[in-house]
Amino acid sequence: MRLCIASTAPFLTHTYHHISRIDHRHNFSPYNTQLYLASAFPSLSLLHIESLAFLPQLLLSCVLIPLVMAKKDLPTAMLAQTFAFVTFNKVCTSQYFLWYMVLLPLYLPRSSFLKNKRLGLTALALWVGAQGLWLQQGYELEFLGRSSFLPGLWVASLGFFLVNCWILGVIIGDVGVDLRLMRIV
Repeated sequence: MRLCIASTAPFLTHTYHHISRIDHRHNFSPYNTQLYLASAFPSLSLLHIESLAFLPQLLLSCVLIPLVMAKKDLPTAMLAQTFAFVTFNKVCTSQYFLWYMVLLPLYLPRSSFLKNKRLGLTALALWVGAQGLWLQQGYELEFLGRSSFLPGLWVASLGFFLVNCWILGVIIGDVGVDLRLMRIV
């Protein structure tokens, strides 16, 4: 019995590491600066926001999006779930974008982004531009050694987050979901 419990702990730790993970390197998330400060001064952090950061992500990707969208358009619901999971994750690095990019071929042919070329090009330009702005700030920090956490990286992270939220809204709207249904009262 003890052996079973002892061998289960590492499995649970590694399985659910996103709940307690603190990774402040190459992180597009708005939580990036908070995670950096928490890792530098763990004893000073009274409110461990990194432990609660998964709640909006969980609510959107596991509850609201599937309930509202899955029966209407499953592939788009899967894209929206994955996009929301990555967007609201406290650790958001470039390789995570592949999680939802593999679902784009199922969504794009019927999307507003292809029906309205201006919308599609605007979304693409904002998405790439927001990453470019963040990467420029990251370059300042990593390669030039300049402290660019505040306001640079944090503002760039917020910009990227807001662009992703807007894109997620378009994806959800493509299914004909009234976004007011997803608001929590």
